[in-house]
Amino acid sequence: MRTKEEDELLIAKFKNDVKKRSWGMRLLLVLDQLGNVIFFNGSQDETISSHIGRTGKAKWLCWLLQKLQAKHCLKSLGE
Repeated sequence: MRTKEEDELLIAKFKNDVKKRSWGMRLLLVLDQLGNVIFFNGSQDETISSHIGRTGKAKWLCWLLQKLQAKHCLKSLGE
């Protein structure tokens, strides 16, 4: 069971995320995380780019994403 302080921290994190990202960007993030689970058997809390950057799988996808953003997979670690 979480403490009241832990609950307040989670609520603050949620509110900050809602402020920081639009509804559409949050939807894309969820779809990215879903793709990580379905296609790479990864964590539901991690994006495909982060998973690939961490594990080194599907390096061709990192190469492709670098066309959109330099060092995309490395910058996405922890997402």
